[in-house]
Amino acid sequence: REAAKKIVGCDMKPYSPVSYFVDRFYKAPAATDTTDYMAFLKEISIREKIEYFLPISESEIDVLNTRRKHIEALGVQLLLNKQNIIDTFLDKLKTVQYLEGLNIKVPRTMLLSDYDDSYGYPVIVKSKKSHGSKNLRKIMDMYDLEYISKKNDGSLLIQECVGSDKEEYTTGIFSDGNIVSSITFRRKLGFGSMSIEAILADEPEIDNITQRIAVDMGLIGSINMQSRRVGNDFVVFEINPRLSSTMLFRKKFGFDDAVWWLNVCAA
Repeated sequence: REAAKKIVGCDMKPYSPVSYFVDRFYKAPAATDTTDYMAFLKEISIREKIEYFLPISESEIDVLNTRRKHIEALGVQLLLNKQNIIDTFLDKLKTVQYLEGLNIKVPRTMLLSDYDDSYGYPVIVKSKKSHGSKNLRKIMDMYDLEYISKKNDGSLLIQECVGSDKEEYTTGIFSDGNIVSSITFRRKLGFGSMSIEAILADEPEIDNITQRIAVDMGLIGSINMQSRRVGNDFVVFEINPRLSSTMLFRKKFGFDDAVWWLNVCAA
């Protein structure tokens, strides 16, 4: 609010809570309906004289990643990570392979179709390219695995289940291209794997990991990382190329990455 003269918001749901915090609100089509979604963005951008647009969901980010010029041609600046960052971190197998290349600890992960029954149980099965925790399943035994394997269309991954829910951490990472900042919370998950409780954590090893990723990727913007403590180490199991559901938590501690990102674009 303090960084903008007018805020226009949109959501697929007409009674979204965000409607109470913006100056103008619109019901938007699903980003998966690409043609309608892009037409909607163009119409609203022109009507409302939008200067900056911040997509929140992975669906929006995925669509806009290869269609930046369509919106930028209207004079709108997108708060969107670089294409290499989005291409890597929207793909959960590419994410693991990338982190392994930096010698960062990750869970063993492979395509479900290649699985050799070497991880034991429980294991995690999820889509290679999915949004949040959609299609994520915790598989407890071989019978569950056989059932889900029959539905595999080649897009499912299987991942070693590491650590404990009580030692799960979420980390916001922001860089303006020069200085990398991060903030970490030990979190408690609720419905839909949303963070419902967060305790500020001081973990130098996580800070080191975030620095390495941000510098190597040339990050200018915000991403968030999920990890678990396993013994004395942290194992990174996911990175999302977007702002996270802990954004309001972080703001309370002075980590205002949405505003920082806007200021970088404005400069």
